[in-house]
Amino acid sequence: MEDRQSIIDAVESFYVEIIERYKDLERQVAGESRLRTMFKKVDYKARIAKFKELKKKAQSINVKKIKVRDDDELSIDVRDKLGISLSLFVKVIDAQVSCQTFLHKKSEGQKLNTVDYKNMVYNVQRATEELQNGLRSMDAAYANLEEYE
Repeated sequence: MEDRQSIIDAVESFYVEIIERYKDLERQVAGESRLRTMFKKVDYKARIAKFKELKKKAQSINVKKIKVRDDDELSIDVRDKLGISLSLFVKVIDAQVSCQTFLHKKSEGQKLNTVDYKNMVYNVQRATEELQNGLRSMDAAYANLEEYE
């Protein structure tokens, strides 16, 4: 059961230290994007830095170093799904950084194509949906693991 604790710790760390912070950052960005705040100066560089910090934290979780017994199928399943969720999270962050970089350039007066921005927003939405599906799959496997803990 000691092996299982390492995978449980990794999943909980992913949720608490990364996903929850991402949700807070996402809410902050949405709040700053409302019509009332549209004309306020936004620090896009700080946003981008926060997104990149979360990406770095996610990439620091090395799934291959999480030791599980070869015969512990539940732990292996959770570990594999955690790896998938981490890669999907990185994809979301990359899409968010592209979008925020575009907005930063636009705020500095660069002439940019609106179609490109719409594509970036679509990429964020699509990557977010993929992440949500990955997290649901991981949650189901994690629930099974906890049930037999």
